[in-house]
Amino acid sequence: MGFSITSAVFGGIIIISYSTTIAFSSYSFYGYYIDAEMALSAIILILGIVEFAIGIWAAVCLCMMKPCRCCYGNPPQQVGHPRVMY
Repeated sequence: MGFSITSAVFGGIIIISYSTTIAFSSYSFYGYYIDAEMALSAIILILGIVEFAIGIWAAVCLCMMKPCRCCYGNPPQQVGHPRVMY
C-alpha cells in the first residue's frame, strides 16, 4: 500500500511539473525543437495522469481488501477443538 501511495504522489508531481512546462513553453516560438519538446512533455504528462490514477486505484483496492486484520479491530479468535482420546 505504501508503494501505491508513493506512486500516486510521484504521479502528482509529474502532473504539476509537466503541466507547468507545457503552459510556459507554449509562448515561445523556436521551431522544430520546441514542437518535439512539447510532444514529449504531453506524452509524459499523460503517463503521469495514468500513474496517478493507478496509484490511487491500487491504494483504494488494498484498503478495501483489509490485508491485516489485526489493524482493523480484534484479531480472529481461535476455535478450541476437543481433544480426541484414542
